[in-house]
Amino acid sequence: MPTAHKLHALVLQATDHGESDRVVALLTAERGKLAAFAHGARASRRRFGGALEPFNLLAAELRERPGGGLWTLESAAVARGFGAIRGDLARIACAAYACDLARSLVREQEAHPDLYALLLALLERLDAAPAEPAALRAFELGALRATGLLPRLDACARCGGALPGAPARLAFSPEDGGFLCAGCAPGAPRAPRCGPDAAVALRRLAEGGLAAAGPLPGPVAAEARDLLTRFLEHHLGRRLPSRRFLDEVGPMLG
Repeated sequence: MPTAHKLHALVLQATDHGESDRVVALLTAERGKLAAFAHGARASRRRFGGALEPFNLLAAELRERPGGGLWTLESAAVARGFGAIRGDLARIACAAYACDLARSLVREQEAHPDLYALLLALLERLDAAPAEPAALRAFELGALRATGLLPRLDACARCGGALPGAPARLAFSPEDGGFLCAGCAPGAPRAPRCGPDAAVALRRLAEGGLAAAGPLPGPVAAEARDLLTRFLEHHLGRRLPSRRFLDEVGPMLG
């Protein structure tokens, strides 16, 4: 019989399977992203109870099934449920987007301890206080850093040259991987532009993470959001469904 593994896991997504089972996407501290088959999860409330709801932090026991692929979830206990998130639509939207993004950026069974720690920290923050746009931008940048995709924000992504200072508006090219200098920007005529304040905010959030996620003026927050949205959609090749939901509740984030 395959060895059982006791893992800490965040529930990213749960999907019904057949009449009684569920397939659960987990992000674990030890093994990265896993897909686990939960036998009888819907047929018996005693087996897993509400443990398999998204955002839960679990103490889980799993077995790797022969041939790889799906794991089998033997047991799961909620280590932390983040109940305050579930009572606020804006927090739900932010948590769902963060889980969806983490799931989309990584491959199965590749350990990303920094991404796991970042997602856990964001869920703890959302559980303790209202959702903030700057915290989501810090999460996006941190997730990109953890997966080796962080855009170049301190110099030209194409040539490595210095970026123009204020009051210049900077070109940001998803295809090139970040900001462009004055010499390279004409070669990317479709690249969106942002003001110097948004560029400074992105650098601060990339360097300081969630701890640096203070309030942002409306125009700066909008520019930072739009640039990172373009960058993420370029790399993912699509807009995440959870992002559409997040945009719908955007006004609730202030």
